[in-house]
Amino acid sequence: MVSIIRVRLAFYVLLIGSFSSISAEPVHIQLRWHHQFQFAGYYAALEKGFYRKAGLDVILDAGSPEKKPVQQVLQGHAQYGVANSELLLERLRGARLVALAAIYQHSPSVLLARKDAGVFSPHDLIGKNVMLMDKAVDADFFAMMYNEGINMADIHVIPSSFNIQDLVDGKVVAFNSYLSNEPYYLNQHGVDYAVLNPRNYGVDFYSDILFTTEDEIKKHPDQVKALRNASLEGWRYAMDHPQEIIDLLVNKYKVNKSIAHLEFEANAIRPLIAPDLVELGHMNPWRWQHMASTFVQANMVENDHALEGFIYDSDFKVDKEQLWLYSEIFLALVIVVVFVIVVLFVSYRTARREIRLRLAAEQEIKKIAYRDTLTGLDNRHHLFVLADQFLKMAQRDCYKVAVCFIDLNQFKNINDTLGHKAGDKVLMHVGHTLRNFIRQSDVAARFGGDEFVLLLNHVKNKEDITPMLLEVQQAIRQPVNYQNKQLYVSASMGVAYYPDDGTDIDALIDLADSKMYHVKLEDKEPLVSLS
Repeated sequence: MVSIIRVRLAFYVLLIGSFSSISAEPVHIQLRWHHQFQFAGYYAALEKGFYRKAGLDVILDAGSPEKKPVQQVLQGHAQYGVANSELLLERLRGARLVALAAIYQHSPSVLLARKDAGVFSPHDLIGKNVMLMDKAVDADFFAMMYNEGINMADIHVIPSSFNIQDLVDGKVVAFNSYLSNEPYYLNQHGVDYAVLNPRNYGVDFYSDILFTTEDEIKKHPDQVKALRNASLEGWRYAMDHPQEIIDLLVNKYKVNKSIAHLEFEANAIRPLIAPDLVELGHMNPWRWQHMASTFVQANMVENDHALEGFIYDSDFKVDKEQLWLYSEIFLALVIVVVFVIVVLFVSYRTARREIRLRLAAEQEIKKIAYRDTLTGLDNRHHLFVLADQFLKMAQRDCYKVAVCFIDLNQFKNINDTLGHKAGDKVLMHVGHTLRNFIRQSDVAARFGGDEFVLLLNHVKNKEDITPMLLEVQQAIRQPVNYQNKQLYVSASMGVAYYPDDGTDIDALIDLADSKMYHVKLEDKEPLVSLS
């Protein structure tokens, strides 16, 4: 008899659970574009039953030029969406959006440019036709142009047609693209192209961010947490079973791509998500802060005040819900519950303060490790680390890098006659001068003593850098005020080029040093050795 009752109870529980699942209100996730491997984790969560297990009836809405995720969510057509850096931009402009998880740790957004049009760097786009979306959607590219000191008014921006064939046909010289998609098409059509990646110009943004609104979190906190967890579970499955997702896209979603194209997309996406290195969905608050600061510096927003509350904090919200539940059930323990809330809040604030102090300490340690404390330039150790990255990127994208070795003249006389404090004043003047004259994509380092090294990126020819180096020399010659005296130094320079003069940074620095030394030995006023 008891066993029969248990069976009936179990049956009723299953029936109620099934009814609850079936009667659940549909939840829409607005994707950025058409169905493709880019959204693999959401298909896995849907088809493997992770959403259903969480009590969610999820519908995946494909994107289009008319259905942009941020607008669809803000207008109430979808509760959730998948967006790029435009999500943060709209948050800073006042939209109450919340980032739930950053799926791509690095953005796949790049500009693909035709090499036969002579485009190898952002500066080569000046005066040419380039397909882009607006500043809100293609924020990565506008930030890249700002970092390179390029006025967007000098580029002929054409609204994107979303058709890479326009680049193949030569209607434009550069096209807004995804590393995981359009390169396959260009390879199939035999188009020789260059990749202008914002990451190479100081813009490394998150991408494909799962998001919702503050209002949705307030109304359905349990649902938000459940959808986020199920989505991440789907992404973990998709990363472990890419071929299964490809078969699903071909057979069920009828994507307009070949299996080879989808395999190319899957292989290109994995290093951007980095599931073997970073926890899926991970978001670093300081990286969001850097992205917000980039938008402020580029005059895309006025300030970053709205950043607070942008990152989803599931644990903190769950604790508040539990405390609210306890207060309803145990009315007699209200005082105890309030006390617990106060303790938790104080602990939370204390932990945040400790984290800020620890991160600040880490930043100071990094400054000591990578910066010359006197001039504020990169130190010798960091120079070699950055040089290795510069030369690898130059080899990959086929452009030149100039290595300029600088040595001060008359500096020893200042040290010997007026002391090291006077010499330090001169070195700080030189450091300030070098920082003012180089681009953000270049590097200025103190090599040792009164020796400095410049790494100049994307050099077309030797004549390109001559005016800048002569201006640097002229600026260094300016008098330095010290204890009612005016101190004067000049600089001798030698330049070597990658890959013309060598492919190893040590060899390039030695050659540039040798050229500088020959200039210094001449009787005439020291100039720059560029040949």
